[in-house]
Amino acid sequence: MENIIVCDLGGTNSRFASFSKGKNQEIVFTGEIWEETNSYNSFEQLIADVKKQDNRYDPTGHQAVVVAVPGPVTADDQLTFPNIKWPISKAAISKLYPDTTFTFINDFIAQAYGCLTGAAANALPIIAAKTPRPDHADLAIVGAGTGTGHGALKAFGQDYVPFPSEAGHAHFPFITKAELEFRDFLNAKNGHPHPVCDDVVSGPGLAGLHQFLTGRELPPNAVARELTPESPTTQWFSRFHARVCRNFAFTALAAGGQLFVSGGVAIKNPFLVDNDIFRNEFLSCSNNISLLNNISVSLIREERIGLYGAAYYAFKTS
Repeated sequence: MENIIVCDLGGTNSRFASFSKGKNQEIVFTGEIWEETNSYNSFEQLIADVKKQDNRYDPTGHQAVVVAVPGPVTADDQLTFPNIKWPISKAAISKLYPDTTFTFINDFIAQAYGCLTGAAANALPIIAAKTPRPDHADLAIVGAGTGTGHGALKAFGQDYVPFPSEAGHAHFPFITKAELEFRDFLNAKNGHPHPVCDDVVSGPGLAGLHQFLTGRELPPNAVARELTPESPTTQWFSRFHARVCRNFAFTALAAGGQLFVSGGVAIKNPFLVDNDIFRNEFLSCSNNISLLNNISVSLIREERIGLYGAAYYAFKTS
């Protein structure tokens, strides 16, 4: 397989991309198309519009297409996602493109595989591990976007075993009295019995936090434009983000390794992660600081990380 197409299906945007292999077997990005996911009524309609714009993205004639999806990939025919208004029917896609094999993987497993490619080469170091780690070590990734994504790769022999996670739907751990007041605010705003990580460490979570602290209701991109490193919203969000990252590090990196932070919120606003509040909160632990010393934290700066990871997976399994 020399040329492939992949899709990174997001709760906000969906990206189709084409890749080839370079002379040294490296993955080479050759083009992409972005579309707003929920402006379409089905995955089939989305594909039809994209291939109409550029025939390179027509699944016909391709042996395989890898699609990274923002939710669990099960054996069921229909895949459903919390932030997308339509499901994907595997049977319907197979009937429409009978000569093409569609492979669906979790979007943060795609991002984890992307950390093995050149897409992670310029990642920004946030916290250095204090103890040496082997080159072939476990890695995990957490990202805030429309929701909160989690994924991990466990080193196994000379390869990796993927471990998808839906930790974004776990209850968020509020601690202080002021944080519990924010919890109550979110409960009233969202109508949920208890906020989950998706409600707090995400674009909507950033907007909700800013509204709680300032009384001003703005969309996430408008909030980000007016933030500074000294803003109370920045400081609270950094602490919350670090807490989610630390909790997942305990879950996925018990033997140490690399934790990557991704997601549009942090990639577009690196000061939300690259600060001492994030670092101090991540390392704040009553009795397991020795484990955290074995973990490095880096911020991904390539928004196409999931596309690169889907391409890596496609080439790996072809």
